[in-house]
Amino acid sequence: MKVIIKPLEEYRLGLRQSSGIIIENVDVVSAFLSPTTILGIIGKLKNVSPLKKPGIDDLKDAYYSLTQNELKYVYHSDSPLTWGPLIRDEMDKKYYPLLFSKLILDVKKYIEYAINSFEGIITESIIRELRVQTRRMNQLNRSNRTTIHSFYQKFFSNEYALEYCVNIKENIKGVSMLGGENRYAEVCPENCECDYGEGDYAILLQPLLFETEETYFTKLSNVKGFQCVDEIYGVVVEKGNHMDFKVKTTYYALGYGNERRPMLRALPPGTVIKVKEECEDAKALGILSELGFGAIYRIRLQS
Repeated sequence: MKVIIKPLEEYRLGLRQSSGIIIENVDVVSAFLSPTTILGIIGKLKNVSPLKKPGIDDLKDAYYSLTQNELKYVYHSDSPLTWGPLIRDEMDKKYYPLLFSKLILDVKKYIEYAINSFEGIITESIIRELRVQTRRMNQLNRSNRTTIHSFYQKFFSNEYALEYCVNIKENIKGVSMLGGENRYAEVCPENCECDYGEGDYAILLQPLLFETEETYFTKLSNVKGFQCVDEIYGVVVEKGNHMDFKVKTTYYALGYGNERRPMLRALPPGTVIKVKEECEDAKALGILSELGFGAIYRIRLQS
């Protein structure tokens, strides 16, 4: 089932815990909803509260309640619970997530550039920054209540809608809170097939979670979560007015349940990879791919 999530106001999805005084350059946010946020929306619309269990046990229970299957911790999924996002503008054109605050406008050209190690000028035909509104917030000093500190938070524009595929039988529809920031979005189902793309090359729509015991160098085959990854070409990195592709990793938190869930290493959205032939039906890769982490959009390139 395809689901369209349309933010009703400017919104903020934090990727880093907000504690103490925050300044703009450490306010790490995402414009794109994670699989755990989608699970929260489904729960709110079905009027179901998460179970108060430690670690990721609440996610395991949520997955079972929606699919009647146990979470098996496989490293790829042909039928993930959630898949996406694709991003729609007001003209219904579709774009693809890059890192956590940018859009890929021409996904085929983007992948071709990554594979051919292109370095050139960034243009509006390839990449676009999402509009961000920065707001000043005031907070009392904890040690001196007469002193007020200013800090800044970033909010994304609500001009785009987010398209996901949700693998559940019941329709979900209504208005729901968007994450934990007291923002709201309209959720509408669409009765049409999802477009997963096709081909051996792909971009990540969600962070691909992985684990490795090595500190610096290791083979892809030794990394838990990379079993279906044949090659990694990287994600675009800006160098002044030029761009280049580098393999980047980040730490990604699995959100909040009864307590803060763990953080795992991840390849960020927008990373270009080649998928192994034996995983030709996979729609999500890596740890917790059954939930939708590591969702991929495939592209077939002419040889």
